[in-house]
Amino acid sequence: MAQLLTYTYNSVAQEVVCAEDAISSLPAIVDRLGGARVMLVCGPSILEKSNVITRVQSALGDRCVGLFSGVAPHSPVHTLDEAMRLAHDLKPDALVSVGGGSTHDTTKGIATLLGEGGTIHDHQVIFEPPDKIVLPKLSSERVPIIAVSTTMGAAELSRGAGFSDKDLGRKISVADPATIPRSIVIDGRALATTPMSILLSTAMGQLRVAIESVYSVKHNPICDSLALHAISMLVQNLPECSNLEMDCLLSTKTAAAMASLGSVGGGINTATAHHVGGIFDVPHGDANAIMLPHSMRFNAEASADRQALIAQAMGIDTFGMSDHGAAMAAADAVEDLRNSLGLPGRLRDVGVPEEGLELIAAATLQDRSLATNPTPVTDAGPIMSVLRNSW
Repeated sequence: MAQLLTYTYNSVAQEVVCAEDAISSLPAIVDRLGGARVMLVCGPSILEKSNVITRVQSALGDRCVGLFSGVAPHSPVHTLDEAMRLAHDLKPDALVSVGGGSTHDTTKGIATLLGEGGTIHDHQVIFEPPDKIVLPKLSSERVPIIAVSTTMGAAELSRGAGFSDKDLGRKISVADPATIPRSIVIDGRALATTPMSILLSTAMGQLRVAIESVYSVKHNPICDSLALHAISMLVQNLPECSNLEMDCLLSTKTAAAMASLGSVGGGINTATAHHVGGIFDVPHGDANAIMLPHSMRFNAEASADRQALIAQAMGIDTFGMSDHGAAMAAADAVEDLRNSLGLPGRLRDVGVPEEGLELIAAATLQDRSLATNPTPVTDAGPIMSVLRNSW
């Protein structure tokens, strides 16, 4: 007898404001949240090389009481410590995060520590393979976050955040639902200031989110609808992004957001990419794009029927194919898409040494994203297989 449909779906209570000049809506958003003392958070590149921070400051006016511009890739714990020193001085009642995933994760860390105290290590998620996750007890009082995204990544829509720790040799994960940004601002003009290579790689990272959601052990019909449509939109729009046509940029970012809204846990690709980046400073989008076809092939036997749905969403004619054949065709199509966009195809091309693969695999075994992978991972062997194929 087939198992009856059983699932739990937790929606995210957020507003999403999407427009060519969505930044102009910030004053009304801050006022709705009751904010009067806003601290901005960003990285040095966006401050120096674009007008986005100037636009945000101009929109907020005297609501803006300070700026932390020291965000570094992969949200290092020492950078979070620096941000906290400023936050304690400013005492903000709202945070505006402007940038990509590292900025949004750093801002979530600020909100967690303003509410809980201690260090970020005190609030990390503990994972024991293959599927045991231990979550710390957290309060619900948080300074609200507004996220202005300048990449196609969508860390602003997730419940978690990751912080690289060079001393530990891995990223630590924090899952604090109260730090989910209350408002997401998708501004087309801001997206257009970001280098195309970053837009494309972060969009491929979101394709990974959608794909891993479809074959996650926690998949359900509600999230399927978001993830599969996101796959279709990304495959359609990504090849056209380089033209910087405004509606294409906004549509691609919307698809990227849908992928995260439909996420029901990651898999071996998400888990491994965290530590490829955290240990060897590889951009998260590049790490995901490189490994995704190999992760899909690794999971093909355990999730062939689900990957057949992915193939169909990508526009592949699966008539006459077995589910496994469709799964392999989907992996090939993802690889072809990545290559057509001019993104790196091998880990060696982005500075990962072969002798570093074992370090990555060891760190990945402590990553909670493995808990929802369709093929159970209990030791480093499967991780090393994906890493070697990707290297």
